[in-house]
Amino acid sequence: MGKKKLVRDVSKLYNCFMHVSKKSSKVLITGVSGAGKSTICKQLKDMGYNAFDIEGIKGLFGMYHKGTKQIFVNYDNSNPNHVKNSEWICDANRLKNLLDSKKSKISFYCGIASNMDDIIKFFDKVIVLRPDPEILNERLKNREGSDDIGNTQEGRDIVLGWKDWWEDQMVKKGSILVDANTSTKKVADSIINLLT
Repeated sequence: MGKKKLVRDVSKLYNCFMHVSKKSSKVLITGVSGAGKSTICKQLKDMGYNAFDIEGIKGLFGMYHKGTKQIFVNYDNSNPNHVKNSEWICDANRLKNLLDSKKSKISFYCGIASNMDDIIKFFDKVIVLRPDPEILNERLKNREGSDDIGNTQEGRDIVLGWKDWWEDQMVKKGSILVDANTSTKKVADSIINLLT
């Protein structure tokens, strides 16, 4: 890479950051299982942004049984019956307190919850990662041997079965779709470009 190109790239990144930082935004990046939320979160961190995998924050989420509304004891994410009868609930009050405590001009929060309506109101923008079904199936398939929903084709079919409907519902609520079929860096750049 030539010195002039490097200076231009650094200058472009700086200008982009300064433009974004003037806005003070809280951005939720979401998507179905396998869409790339955790991967994009890591990429944004590597690019120097504040990015948080909210599903990994202890005590912020809980798995509840749809029927009883109680904590789902012995929940198994690789068991399709458990997946169909559970809800991944985010504690909206705790999330709001977390968001209010962050003082950076722009922060990305990555995750999904069954109670999205309770939490999307806290964000300035909601971005939905949208991979094609074939790519999503392959990503989930790579999780075989784990305790993940992608462990079996039956589990993958559950995700693929509600993917399009869920994404369409999120768009109706004002979310922005981002093509999640390309490289991690390109997806992250697309997200940053939406904020400039």
